[in-house]
Amino acid sequence: MQSAWIGRSIGTQVQFKTAILDTPLTVFTTRVETLYGVSYIALAPEHESLPAILAHVPLSQRPAVEAYVAHVKSLSKVPLYLAEYVLPGVGTGAVMGVPAHDDRDALFAAHHNLPVSVVLSEDGTLVASGRFTGLPASAANDQLTDYLAELNQGRRHVQFRLRDWLVSRQRYWGTPVPVIHCPACGPVGVPLKDLPVELPSLTDPTMDLKGTGGSPLARMAHWKSCACPSCGGPAERDTDTLDTFVDSSWYYLRYGDASNTSVPFTKSNLTKWMTNGGVDMYIGGIEHAILHLLYSRFVTKFLADHHDVPTSEPFKQLLAQGMVLGRTYKSPSTLRFLKPDEITVDKADGTVREAATNDVVVTAWEKMSKSKYNGVDPQDICRQYGADVARLLVLFKAPPSHELEWDEADLLGQSRWLLRIWGLVVEHNHALAAAATTSQQGRYSQTGGEEALALRVAVHTAIKKVTEALHETQSFNVAIAELMKLSNRLGGLAHLHGSKDFADALHALVVMLAPLAPHNASELFAALQVDQPTLTNADVHDQ
Repeated sequence: MQSAWIGRSIGTQVQFKTAILDTPLTVFTTRVETLYGVSYIALAPEHESLPAILAHVPLSQRPAVEAYVAHVKSLSKVPLYLAEYVLPGVGTGAVMGVPAHDDRDALFAAHHNLPVSVVLSEDGTLVASGRFTGLPASAANDQLTDYLAELNQGRRHVQFRLRDWLVSRQRYWGTPVPVIHCPACGPVGVPLKDLPVELPSLTDPTMDLKGTGGSPLARMAHWKSCACPSCGGPAERDTDTLDTFVDSSWYYLRYGDASNTSVPFTKSNLTKWMTNGGVDMYIGGIEHAILHLLYSRFVTKFLADHHDVPTSEPFKQLLAQGMVLGRTYKSPSTLRFLKPDEITVDKADGTVREAATNDVVVTAWEKMSKSKYNGVDPQDICRQYGADVARLLVLFKAPPSHELEWDEADLLGQSRWLLRIWGLVVEHNHALAAAATTSQQGRYSQTGGEEALALRVAVHTAIKKVTEALHETQSFNVAIAELMKLSNRLGGLAHLHGSKDFADALHALVVMLAPLAPHNASELFAALQVDQPTLTNADVHDQ
């Protein structure tokens, strides 16, 4: 994903001369071997050369601008068009149209009745390409680039889609840009001894802090005015603050040296935490994969090169979590989102209707939002079912990277599953107590045979699959499904209650449940140790 966002492309810059521009038009292409098939050049409407081009076009013809550019292959001419499909931020904002070998160019050429010249055969060799005819495309790409360089009409080029990161914000909160602007010296960095630059105190609670009409700091003259640290003359602080991404792009490094009051971090302390490739896992929304994560990588690589940070990558693994969706209801006539008290549910068939009109509503699953009235209050769920049930539903309903459709009816299923596990523990403890009064064979009744062996295999199979799901793939729904399979198997082995194999299986089940339903697992683990006084304070999370 980041590779596509950074957009590294290796290709050729080709220069096309025009009679009306002082400088050639530059086109970037990764397929210079198709140069002999060019039928037109297209510019983005925002191209920087457009004003100069329009100056040579009669006013009546400007809506259909058509100049001519010299085609470098043999000084022939091809038309120049403005085209909305050419984007100003991609490449140079100009493209060469090769309709025989590009579907989009073919549509454009057909609409304008332009010629189509085939220059690549089905086996990938060049045809109708002058001195390059018969060459494989890859070889022709290199040789054509060298030929254009000899003519001073092209060169090899690597370009990126990545653009500058604008870090300044016109608002009060944030870190002030540590620069002082001096009329005599120009921009001067704030000396280290004066860092950090602190925000001024707020004296007017009604002040607009959002930057309407400029930065709020620019209106605080008592803070803005200062002396130049270089010449001592009157100067002004920079009144912009830094984007919060600047701070959050390196905060994780601070955790490795959090008690240091002198510097943000030291190499020796960071090395203990970061030598294995950075933070173990980065969890965030998919939008972070091309914003915050990209900035973090940039900052960390810089700090690794210049400030001895022991890793050049901030995070070892990315988990992009999906959205939780809630059911929305819209009025069929206005498509307005309806509040819960504005709908009715038919008890006979479950049809949802608008209360005011009795019309069937438009139902959809959408991202939870107050404005859509489809949110849920976690406190209400915890009061009715407990936090563990809510956790299990979220983890079991879908993989963490997928969208999740929230349906409270599913809570009952998770609640019943936990109750079944409680039933297994209670019945096992009852069997243990009964065995203790009727036999002297030790804590557990005797077991053996094929059923006990099969149970051991099932337990170790579950351990393997749950471990992989939790630690390698983060497939929490798979982990829960494996635990459900194990609990169902135990539910069919009531005659093994009180046995060592059954006890071991229950112990494994509860320990594996701990990261998924920690509160219930803790209580279940304590219940399993009820007749072992030395273990009553044992914690399942230490197992």
